[in-house]
Amino acid sequence: MFNITLRRMEVLVAVVEEGSFAAAADRFGIAQPSVSAHIMAIEKEIGGQIFVRRRGRKPLLTEIGQSVLQHAREFLAEADDMRADVVKIRGETGQQVVLSCQRSLANFVLRKDLTDFAIARPDIQLVLRIGKQEDVFSEVRDGVADVGCFLGNEDLRGVRAETIGREKLVLIASPNHPLAHRKRVKPQDVERYDFVGPPPSSLFGRGVSKLLANAGISHVKVAAQATEYQFLREFVAAGVGIACSLERSVAADLERGELVKIDFAGDELGFDVRQIASIRRPLSKPASDLMDFLRSRHQIPG
Repeated sequence: MFNITLRRMEVLVAVVEEGSFAAAADRFGIAQPSVSAHIMAIEKEIGGQIFVRRRGRKPLLTEIGQSVLQHAREFLAEADDMRADVVKIRGETGQQVVLSCQRSLANFVLRKDLTDFAIARPDIQLVLRIGKQEDVFSEVRDGVADVGCFLGNEDLRGVRAETIGREKLVLIASPNHPLAHRKRVKPQDVERYDFVGPPPSSLFGRGVSKLLANAGISHVKVAAQATEYQFLREFVAAGVGIACSLERSVAADLERGELVKIDFAGDELGFDVRQIASIRRPLSKPASDLMDFLRSRHQIPG
């Protein structure tokens, strides 16, 4: 019996539809080596090549690959039918909406809004799932969540997305850091010092790197990595390096003087607050109500 996951079938179909491994990676918001790993895992499982790989040219399906692609599409269609049935049953058995939310956004930006929604709409059961950006995308795409919320400036493929707000990011450091009390620190001066932050290969890490590059900080030397703010905060406070963080997440530490905001002279740093839903499944009334509520609480000035 073959042990091939739904995710690997989706990646295979994406490579064919997009015409390259790189474009398939963009569709899912993952790195290209991850796409290659998924395809190699399928090939190992079936014992044959799926694609004829030619450098710089569109990958061609082998005869085995064509057969696997046909079954993959049938498999994904059945999975979509199953999701639709689950959504229908869930809608018939009670009013519920599942929100998948990026951790920093849930903890520091949307916490009051989500509490207010739960109080205002006792007829709807709100289920909150908190995780990384990758979790938000996959849970919305796979039908685990009805709505997703995350921080980022990149356009997404394969989901219905809208920007509902904007959050400021700041550069923070230990009070003893050489840049802590300097005025109008230029990007080239920031580049001389180590950073701590999310893994550069993660979606959030890549977003932060691009944000810094656009602000003139192109060369970032990462001294330590952390996926949780508490550890990142400890690294910064101990003087391991500078961090680029959501301003709301560091407000209390800045007020207590345990961390210092660098007076950065470059462009303002910020991420859009985005909410997403599947383009393949109809939006339920509770999900639509939640999206409308969050939109109303985070209106962007025209």
